[in-house]
Amino acid sequence: MDMKNFALIILLSVLIASCQEGNQKAISTEKKVVATPHIQASDATQQEGQNLFKQYCISCHLTTPDALKKDKMLAPPIGRVVEHYKGTFSDKTGFVNAVVNWANKPNQDAVLMPGAARKFGLMPPMPIGNDNLKKIANYMFDADFNQSGNMNHKATGKLQLNDGKKWTLEKNDVDQVHQAISLLHNTNIKDVTDYQQTGNKVFNAARKILLNKKYEGKTLQHVQVFFHQIEDDMHHLMSVKTKAEGEKYRELVLNKMMKFDSYFSSKE
Repeated sequence: MDMKNFALIILLSVLIASCQEGNQKAISTEKKVVATPHIQASDATQQEGQNLFKQYCISCHLTTPDALKKDKMLAPPIGRVVEHYKGTFSDKTGFVNAVVNWANKPNQDAVLMPGAARKFGLMPPMPIGNDNLKKIANYMFDADFNQSGNMNHKATGKLQLNDGKKWTLEKNDVDQVHQAISLLHNTNIKDVTDYQQTGNKVFNAARKILLNKKYEGKTLQHVQVFFHQIEDDMHHLMSVKTKAEGEKYRELVLNKMMKFDSYFSSKE
């Protein structure tokens, strides 16, 4: 073998080895990305909370958006859950207590996501002890679940009339909405607690209608569309920290609630 051919063989061997090494690195990197947890724990306590979350929660509450699994979900994505609880309980203590209370005793009167409750039903209680539940809740509050990337499960569609007529609801439900609107009209609210209580009463009225199993099909869809467009503002009103913030969300919720009679009426 002459030197020219020998040099060519050496060069090809080096290129092949380099290519194989590159492929192995790519495969290794790909595996690393897949294996990397979606949420990173910041310290030992958070790591324990993360481990408990993986053990008890992740089988039902997705952490990574996946449109292919949308119809197979057993519960709302955890990012949406965190959004709702942080929107209602902005301080960590309130958030943790609310999550622990819910996990111990899920019930319709405490539902913050009535649309999800209607779709998936109430979750079963988690009898794993308050210490474990607190660790999970603390982890949920601090972790980055990439909420903005989670699949949005709010009702979609355009709010419209039923062939030119209003959608009919139970008289009691319509009366509750009117009472909520009257509360929102009150501009003599004295303190932050009054704003929060008003937000809670308005949300309670919406929740009862959304969970009313008498409504189904297109009627239910339009009820969901109407209230889900107010949902975030209602949660904010329930957790405001200043009167200025309370006034802002009172007006936002009121302006949207005022459109109720344009689309819904009570049964004769």
